[in-house]
Amino acid sequence: MLIKKLIFDSYKTYYGHQEIDLYIPKDVREQEGKNIILLGGLNGAGKTTILKAILYVLFGKRGLSDTEYKRLFSNVINNTFFSEGGRECSVSLILETDSGEEWDLRVKWFFDQYKRMTHEERELKVKKSSFSKTKHARIDNIEVFNKFIDRIIPYHAAPFFIFDGEEIKDIILRQNSNEMKEAIQKITGMEAYKQLLDDLKSLKASLENKLARAVSKSALSNIKLEKDKLDTTIKDLEEKRDNYLNEKRKIDSLIKEARNQRNNKISLNSKSREVFIQRQSRLTTELELATKELNNFLNNNMIYILLGQKISKLKKQLKYENEISHKRILQNASLEPYRNFISQLLSKSITPPLSEDQIKQIKKLGEDVWIRENHIRYAIPEDFTEVHDLTNSEYNYLMNLPIKNKLELTNLINKIEKSQQELISLETEIRNAPEAVNIDKENEKIDVLVKKVGVIDNRLKIVNSKHRTAVEERSNLMNKASRLSSQDENLEEVQTQLENVSKTINSMSQYISEVVDMKAAFIKEQFAFMLKKLFRKQDEFGKIEFDVDTYTIRLFNDRMQEISVHERSAGEMQMISSALIWALTKASDLSLPMVIDTPLGRLDSYHRNHLINHYYKELSDQVIILSTDTEITEEYVALMEENSYKQYMLDYNESKKYTIVRDGYFEFVRR
Repeated sequence: MLIKKLIFDSYKTYYGHQEIDLYIPKDVREQEGKNIILLGGLNGAGKTTILKAILYVLFGKRGLSDTEYKRLFSNVINNTFFSEGGRECSVSLILETDSGEEWDLRVKWFFDQYKRMTHEERELKVKKSSFSKTKHARIDNIEVFNKFIDRIIPYHAAPFFIFDGEEIKDIILRQNSNEMKEAIQKITGMEAYKQLLDDLKSLKASLENKLARAVSKSALSNIKLEKDKLDTTIKDLEEKRDNYLNEKRKIDSLIKEARNQRNNKISLNSKSREVFIQRQSRLTTELELATKELNNFLNNNMIYILLGQKISKLKKQLKYENEISHKRILQNASLEPYRNFISQLLSKSITPPLSEDQIKQIKKLGEDVWIRENHIRYAIPEDFTEVHDLTNSEYNYLMNLPIKNKLELTNLINKIEKSQQELISLETEIRNAPEAVNIDKENEKIDVLVKKVGVIDNRLKIVNSKHRTAVEERSNLMNKASRLSSQDENLEEVQTQLENVSKTINSMSQYISEVVDMKAAFIKEQFAFMLKKLFRKQDEFGKIEFDVDTYTIRLFNDRMQEISVHERSAGEMQMISSALIWALTKASDLSLPMVIDTPLGRLDSYHRNHLINHYYKELSDQVIILSTDTEITEEYVALMEENSYKQYMLDYNESKKYTIVRDGYFEFVRR
């Protein structure tokens, strides 16, 4: 992939529409060996803006928090343009893919009157090399866009291709991190191999599951044989069941016929002499029992039947006397205070003394007044005369005497008379009745037939039970056969696929192992090669290793002691990182442009010379270097001129407050 053009439209320090043509034709790269684009600019002229604009157009907000995003893009519109009324700015990045397609990626920002960014739009135009028309798409789903971009330049691989030279040392310091491992895997193509291996293993697992569910033809054949046997068994059982049912129906018919014959005889037997004699005997017994019951009833109750009215009247009188006696007791208790008072009163002597009649009258009048004043209700009728003087036991005996009426006696007498009349009638029928009929033979025949039916019913139950079991087994077999048949997706084909996939996995595993070892050896070789080219201390390292498990470079001194990279100087770490980038780039399956901001700022002259002479001109097909005047001086430009295709100057106008991109480089280039 190559960057063809970068277009600013009032973006940051770039006022108006400004284009930077970064494309290097193929013949120039291959025939003239020119792969470098130089962009010079003093501090603040817009070099870092170019690098960050490329990163943002490609990767958007990835790696940025919302706060960082707002901070970075709150003021990206050019100040001069905004003061003139402009409210939008944009950056376009035009790429050429390895397949020859041209991608025009454009991000546009919109601002309100207070210079606050309101929103951004992202769009993509794709034109295939063989087509004149361009496909245009507005990017609304950023996740889909990210996946699209990662196909040509993975996000985690970007630090190896587009980076700030002064921060390049961080690459070697971030070794052994997951992001670094993922990036190296993507760059070297090992991720694709492992993904392919994982996909094959997943396919193998799927085929194994399918094979486990599959069934051989012999299994289906066995099921069919079992089903055929069950069909025969079911057919035999159904025939037996039908035979038993037919036999049962015949016997039922015989039973019905025998019962009819017996019933006919019984109908004659009901008029026989024995039947009447039996009935006469029963009635005689009933008459004797009824007569005995009548006698017992008369012995026990005759006196109560005869004295019933008198006993009832006596009970009524006794009950009345008992009530009056109770009232008298209560009245005497209520008059007791009065009587004590009047007794004391009349015990006093008076002159002349009272006569007996006067005393009686006074007592009687006093009682009436006392009863009236105290509301005493237990009044006793004046004409009451208590006739009986009974103890409690005598009173209870008389009150419990039974009172019998004549109805029960009448019923017993009627029952006896009815039995007597029936006996007289039976005697006449006995004299005129025929002899008895014998039905033992019919009963014996019916019993035999009923036993036969019972035997058949038992056999039918056994047959029906076996039939149900056989039908269920056959149904289960048919379901099993149906399931197995649906799962049996050509067993031989599945087995063949599984064998092929297993062979492919083994081959791929071996291939990947060899590729990984080869890549590791190549990275190690290229790293050592470039480090030896770049590093000033030639005898510093005794041994260099690339750990394929951790994807890390390990350095050892001449005594085979591991050297800590963190303890190296910033310039040395930049050289080590540059060597790693070189090795990964050469081992990479990606062909990407390199964009490097201020690559030589921290370096001494030795390392600068070696970077320019041995590194950039062979690093990639397109190396875009953003530098200040102190980095790439006239001396270095002369060294680089052979491989530099274009030079641009980012010329910042102090009075107008914006940068103009013009051809050329710093003034020393033109001299």
